[in-house]
Amino acid sequence: MLAHLRLDYFYEFNHSIPLGNNYWVHLWENDAYDSFSEIFIQQEYADFIPDAPITNILDLGAHYGYFSLWFQTIRPKDKIHSILVDPSLRCRRSLEKLVESPQLQKRFHYLQCAIGDPKYSQIKFFDRPYMAGSVFQSDSNDPSYYTNTLKISDLISSNRGSFDLIKCDLEGAEWDFLIHYSSLLKNSKFLVMEWHSWHSGGSGFSQIEKKINDLEFEIVNSNSPQKAVGRDGEVGLILAKNLNFQN
Repeated sequence: MLAHLRLDYFYEFNHSIPLGNNYWVHLWENDAYDSFSEIFIQQEYADFIPDAPITNILDLGAHYGYFSLWFQTIRPKDKIHSILVDPSLRCRRSLEKLVESPQLQKRFHYLQCAIGDPKYSQIKFFDRPYMAGSVFQSDSNDPSYYTNTLKISDLISSNRGSFDLIKCDLEGAEWDFLIHYSSLLKNSKFLVMEWHSWHSGGSGFSQIEKKINDLEFEIVNSNSPQKAVGRDGEVGLILAKNLNFQN
């Protein structure tokens, strides 16, 4: 009975943790603690945040929205605006709850979309738990469905033509972002990207690095590549600055 409740009705326990300044993090899904641990406890992004004014964020691969929420808590005096983009149906309940919270209403917006070639209206998404959902199939039993492809016009309609910071954690779709959304990048100041060696470009981090340089971004911080968990390959984090950004 307890296993059934935890699997199918975990959200009804309504687990939440206060973060101060009237912000709360909601732990509504079985794998929420893993994401919470990475961002709030291990502080995996702490060394990859620029020492610069940041008020407008594009959070790609938002998962449960914890990065944007964490960023707001570390800069409590700033009113952070964030567009949270994630295609996962398992994340929808938590993201809708987050953007409806009184402290974040009209500042946080949620789009259920995936990064891909915008000339296609939809893309197939493989929805796996523990932050492993992606447009790449890893097992024949992976649950999948088609979801809308993010278009730049979706962001403009949300009153954001440029961003101070784009956070990108797309489980391999980061190459698609770099080649299909370059105009968006050129109008944004900083990029924080978790890269994955199995990205669709096919040539690991060196290809990511060259493309970022070609877009006239400078990588100002990067960590040592780490072995991926649950599959072959490496992952890493970078912070890059747009050398041509105009305020």
